[in-house]
Amino acid sequence: MSAGAAKGQGVHRRHLLAGVAGTAAALALPATPALALPARAADVDASFAAQPLLRPFKGVTDSTAQLDAQARMSGRWPSELRGRFYRNGPALFERGGERYHHWFDGDGMVQQFTIADGQVRHRGRLVQTRKLQAERAAGRFLYSAFGTSVVDTPPVGGPDAFNTANTNVIEHAGRLLALWEGGSAWGLDPTDLSTLGPVTWRPDLAQVPFSAHPKVDPQGHLWNIGTFGKALVVWHISPQGELVRVQLGESPFAGGMVHDMAVTEQHIVVPLPPLRLNFGQPSVGPRRFALVPGEPLRVLVMDKNDIAQRRVFELPPELVFHVGNAHTAPGGEVVLSYIGALDASFLDQGAVALMQGRHVDTASGSLCVATLNMRSGQMQQQRLGQTGEGCEFPRMDPRRIGLPARWLLTAAAWRPGAGGERTALFHGLQLVDTQTGRSQRFDHGPQALVEEHVLVPKPGKTGERDAWVLGTHIDATRQVTLLNVFDAARLEDGPVAQAELPYALPPGFHGNFTAA
Repeated sequence: MSAGAAKGQGVHRRHLLAGVAGTAAALALPATPALALPARAADVDASFAAQPLLRPFKGVTDSTAQLDAQARMSGRWPSELRGRFYRNGPALFERGGERYHHWFDGDGMVQQFTIADGQVRHRGRLVQTRKLQAERAAGRFLYSAFGTSVVDTPPVGGPDAFNTANTNVIEHAGRLLALWEGGSAWGLDPTDLSTLGPVTWRPDLAQVPFSAHPKVDPQGHLWNIGTFGKALVVWHISPQGELVRVQLGESPFAGGMVHDMAVTEQHIVVPLPPLRLNFGQPSVGPRRFALVPGEPLRVLVMDKNDIAQRRVFELPPELVFHVGNAHTAPGGEVVLSYIGALDASFLDQGAVALMQGRHVDTASGSLCVATLNMRSGQMQQQRLGQTGEGCEFPRMDPRRIGLPARWLLTAAAWRPGAGGERTALFHGLQLVDTQTGRSQRFDHGPQALVEEHVLVPKPGKTGERDAWVLGTHIDATRQVTLLNVFDAARLEDGPVAQAELPYALPPGFHGNFTAA
């Protein structure tokens, strides 16, 4: 493996904090909006009232975000399925009569589904971040966000000043973590979802980014990355929740959007899409977010024990939000599965339209498998699925993270626009055989908004499809959220059981299951 220009263990604390401070300053500056967007919350009320499928994107308020309910059960709930299912996503989009312009900007709200004795209890709470509390006290938005410019921003002391904790949530080593892209993990109490505050793994690492897609390997070790400027941080947390090691290197494509990562038994694998984020400066051209012409999709593969030992692969240009898995093949090649999109139209336009109550074309991502030869530097890429179909939110058997896995579960859309029907994002699920490209599918119908689902292994079973598929969708006709349970071996048969809430939750991003 060839060594790249990485700075490892010898990096002084001031270099870490200088990078964090520089990124915080850039994000705090108001950027020039690239699109004409509504500024008043009232401007979009009529659009949401007329669009039942999009109505949940209106979001919650401080007064409507305390949710508690016993679900109405139907079907046969598996007696062995017991535990806590969590989801997280942006939920509060309006304050002081103003509305965020981009879906990714909202303050995070964690949903907890407690499953026991064939019953499901739901609890939902906003994460009480420093940002949320400061803006609630001020009665207005104070800080610029991913896709929204705010003027008259106060000074910040680091990224946690505007950390929304809105992207993922995971329970690890008895601690519940609400995660965001560019700042600290936010600790919550799993018994009642009360906010405990930012998690600092070591005093000198306060506010160093701990990103939103950690991977827990079969031994219980948690691996994660964080990025700021040119710096790339690799975190290793023990099964007991203690910091084992933090390493700092340099990204081969600085300033882009690094959202997800994968692990193998030996490597950290990080896709680096050719996307520039123009925070703190006027947008270039008609779009704020777009792929940089002439730049490839880079995949950075680093040795877990020494991230200075690395190789960078260059693939055709794509936007990558999420990876499925990575593993080392018998010949030593690293095999990476991911969702790739050929442009940034959803990021730049679709996620904006949703905040305005306008329908969008389904995200155009497709499942890809790349084989990366660590000796020669050569790569091969295979794209699965059909033209015109879309999928996202890949999940797999959690016992096989970093190991060979055949099946990937995704939310999917394969008939958007058919017969005049429109879709908000995804209307179904699919379980894809990565060896053959074939898939099993279930369609919830045109009035459903299907969210990320996860695979939950059945106790005492070892097969990848000896599992339940667990996740939520929104029924737009009745304006309710349902928690679904499928048998992974017969996904096409539909849910074996459902738990229906008396309300529709704001559509979220990611979550995880913790067995009881």
